[in-house]
Amino acid sequence: MANWNDDIDWDVSSSEPDASSSGDEYVEYNEQQTSSGPNSDIDSGFVTGSVRSAEEPAFSPQSFSAGFSQTPTPRRDKTWGRFSAFCRLLSAACCLDKTEHSPTDSGNFNTSFTHTFNPTASDIQHWRNQGCPPPFVKPVDPSLAKTRSRTRGVQSAMAQSGCIVEEYSVPNGVYGQNFQAFKTLTDAEKMEVTRKEAEEYGLERPRGYTVSFHYNPHVEYHHFGSSHPMKPWRLTLTKQLVLAYGLEYTMDLYTPRPASFDEMALFHDRDYLSFLQQITPQNMHRQEDILERYSFGGESNDCPVFEGLWNYVSLYSGASMHAAQNLLNHQSDIAINWSGGLHHAKKGAASGFCYVNDIVLAIQHLLTQHQRVLYIDIDVHHGDGVEAAFESTDRVFTLSYHKFGQDRFTSWPFFPGTGDITDTGPSDPTNRGKAHALNIPLEDGIDDDQYKWLFKTVTGAVVDKYQPTAIVLQSGADSLGGDRLGRFNLNIKAHGFCVETVKNYGRPLLLIGGGGYTPRNVARTWCHETAVCVGASLHNDLPTHIPYIMAFQGEENGGGILYPELHNTKRHENNNTTQKLNKIVERAMESLRYLEGAPSVVINTMGIAEEQLMRMREEVDRQLEEEREDTIRNNQQERLRKKMERNTGGRSERGLR
Repeated sequence: MANWNDDIDWDVSSSEPDASSSGDEYVEYNEQQTSSGPNSDIDSGFVTGSVRSAEEPAFSPQSFSAGFSQTPTPRRDKTWGRFSAFCRLLSAACCLDKTEHSPTDSGNFNTSFTHTFNPTASDIQHWRNQGCPPPFVKPVDPSLAKTRSRTRGVQSAMAQSGCIVEEYSVPNGVYGQNFQAFKTLTDAEKMEVTRKEAEEYGLERPRGYTVSFHYNPHVEYHHFGSSHPMKPWRLTLTKQLVLAYGLEYTMDLYTPRPASFDEMALFHDRDYLSFLQQITPQNMHRQEDILERYSFGGESNDCPVFEGLWNYVSLYSGASMHAAQNLLNHQSDIAINWSGGLHHAKKGAASGFCYVNDIVLAIQHLLTQHQRVLYIDIDVHHGDGVEAAFESTDRVFTLSYHKFGQDRFTSWPFFPGTGDITDTGPSDPTNRGKAHALNIPLEDGIDDDQYKWLFKTVTGAVVDKYQPTAIVLQSGADSLGGDRLGRFNLNIKAHGFCVETVKNYGRPLLLIGGGGYTPRNVARTWCHETAVCVGASLHNDLPTHIPYIMAFQGEENGGGILYPELHNTKRHENNNTTQKLNKIVERAMESLRYLEGAPSVVINTMGIAEEQLMRMREEVDRQLEEEREDTIRNNQQERLRKKMERNTGGRSERGLR
């Protein structure tokens, strides 16, 4: 991203934030923080039924569908496994020692943990005696409550005590303890605390649809450099908030495999991928010409070479492809991968902190079954890489809301400099991608009400006209107010309004991350939007027992709450007048008039990768050709046989005469 470091000091003097830290510094993790090491199944506090070992072969395009098509293990077979897994998950999140667990924790790759609890009336009273916030309940007739028992969460005991959970909420801390006090508890006590937390507040899975969370904790360990604004540590903070609020009880959790070379080559040039695979900080100085060819280095150095680069791109790409596969398998209605969303990467070049375009890979995978995919981008930067990848097809419609024009801080065009309202796809009328891109260029300082109105108006019109069968939403958090590289004044709930709006369209939804360069606010936003997906309401006061709570405390860091006023920290003058926004909407509606409606295509209902499907077709064609040649040979032999029979018969008859 051009000139991102012109006016900001990004230097980091400490490997960990102290009590006065803003929480934006990268934290160096090391194996001494847990006794498990980086390859443990409790690594960084995220656990699923099984974790792929380093010795297992990477999955290939041929096996991608099969590798993730298993149905998750039934809940009744995982009673101990669920509680043990959650205990290990929370312990690891708190940097505690690895605990022993039952062998029943292990399962196939798609095993997910769901939770059922049966608290007693005495349990509920005990919780209240601790001075914890009461649940949102109302008295009911116990006889009526029996007919309203819940499939998950608080069930019989709530009916016996004469109350039921009226709305889904989550706890405000654990017994009021902070992280240091929580660490002193035994493993059994920690499990009891978290169990009662879930019991009291009735955490349950959403009804009528399934949400899955796809995350590989190894992606956190990568470091772009202390002076670089991209901080994978934001994913650590996001994970810790999701776990602290108990949202893991509401979703299926997956640890996805890294994407293979061949899978990423379904979009990217193989030469470019080979370069990513072998480049390191040690050998990069001998490859200056190649670095320039693939848009590395340069004056801005927005795409640096760092240790583990190949591992990093394969991890976030694999998570997006896995999430897409869950949608194809109908195992999820909403699939979340906050580590993805790198929308600037091109087919054969890096761009804007992005090396591999996981969004394109995921959309390609969705197209094996879906007729039309709508891509929506609410990052502050134009999603140019995704738009360019699908500019020649009518099966993908790209819609991007972003800042466009000159950056008043640098006097350069705001990165990437594309995405004007007139950019609607190829101008060639014979190109099927014509009119299948819509860009909403915005100026500095747009506020909550303006953005919500604009998003609902334009996106609703696109959905009505295009009728997508699946939606991919890139939820870049650099459009928030106070972001170090952003220029808008949005608050967290306004950003989350976009997720809720898209969710309500009722299409299969792939929700992915993107930009966001103030880690504490990125984590707040993505935690809130995870809650939006499962239909939960979160308390404003952050749980106090999470690691690195200092990243959210202090007036400059949001005061320890989930929903601080972000635009107060770095407010931009609002240059988006009502007249300008009305004109943008008018131009957008005019562009949609040229959209000839939803395309009709043949769907690949088998869910097979395109490359594999082509090989199958070639094999069928080869077999048909062999059969045709055999038929020709047989016909020739038959004609020759009949000719010989006629000749033989003729000579015999003449001889008899």
